[in-house]
Amino acid sequence: MRLPSLEKYIKTDLLRILGKLLSDRRYQPGEVDLSLIERVIVIRQHDQLGDLLLSTPAFRAIRQSLPKAQITVVARQYTYRVLEHHPDIDRILIFPEKLYQASPAKLWRLWKGLRQGYGLAVVLNTISHSLSSDILARLTGAKYILGSAENPFPGVRPNLFYNLLAPGYGERVHETRRNLRILEYLNVRTKDMGESCALSPQEEEQGRDILYNNHIMPERTVGIHLGAYNVCNRWPHQNYAALADWLIKEFGFQVAVFWGPGEDELGERFLGLVKSEIKTLSGLNIRQLASVMKPLRLMVCNDTGVMHLAAALGTPTFAIFGRSEPEFWRPLNRNFYGVRGLDRTCASAELDVVQSGIKRMLSRRDLF
Repeated sequence: MRLPSLEKYIKTDLLRILGKLLSDRRYQPGEVDLSLIERVIVIRQHDQLGDLLLSTPAFRAIRQSLPKAQITVVARQYTYRVLEHHPDIDRILIFPEKLYQASPAKLWRLWKGLRQGYGLAVVLNTISHSLSSDILARLTGAKYILGSAENPFPGVRPNLFYNLLAPGYGERVHETRRNLRILEYLNVRTKDMGESCALSPQEEEQGRDILYNNHIMPERTVGIHLGAYNVCNRWPHQNYAALADWLIKEFGFQVAVFWGPGEDELGERFLGLVKSEIKTLSGLNIRQLASVMKPLRLMVCNDTGVMHLAAALGTPTFAIFGRSEPEFWRPLNRNFYGVRGLDRTCASAELDVVQSGIKRMLSRRDLF
């Protein structure tokens, strides 16, 4: 038996058992007095970096609707750092998604963090439904557990872990709107659907120091991030090299190039083709990268977590999309612009289309 099949059978049997043990009590929104809720926990550990940043408008909505409540977010080991210093989050709990990360001390900290007397637990699933997220929500012991009616588990009553069940859209919508739709069931709303990420004053100073030490003037610098975890989401490095030369020749910009872990060969291929002087900034951790990107004139990148991070920082961001549908996954920040190839691949996005889009972006006085 293959492991995925074994996992499926175990999950199915577990759900059947839990279906018999868990109460089927359901609350209606009118039964929930938000003014009495002092602690809220949001479960958002089953996602990638971009998914997590797409959730930040939901945290904003909770803060605006429950300004006195303490807000805790559960996030994955390798994504949680983008939430540090966020004004709408009071505490971050780290979920060790890999077995080797789950030391007894980490599990104990997570358990203590989950058992803080929360009045409301909110599960923000992505387009897939996470059983682990549902179990974490139940472990909090919160009186109210809010989640979406979408993507129910088969063979048991609909979304048995929630006692507040927000109706689904019935059609595909942008991921940020999907998250907010869950909260709107309790009349928790925000008008600002842009992603957000915050830096401490010390981090902003560190970013300025890194730029200064590399002789980079941020107001005259365009950043280019070459990489993407999925190779098919990478715009060809040959195109990026031509784009860098064009930015320097056409506008007199400096160009700073970034790439991620394991992408040194990609960076070398780019540097072997570019004809102009390029500033190379590699080997930065996620917080250092954010501190360096924030003051730049423009960031150009692929459809990756870096795209969401740059837009969330408020940096004007231009992205080339691959397989992901921009309609559902792009940042909704007004500082964002993206293009996609005619055959819906990153590689087929033409250089002149990218150049034209960047020109239009640079002409927008409201962004600079």
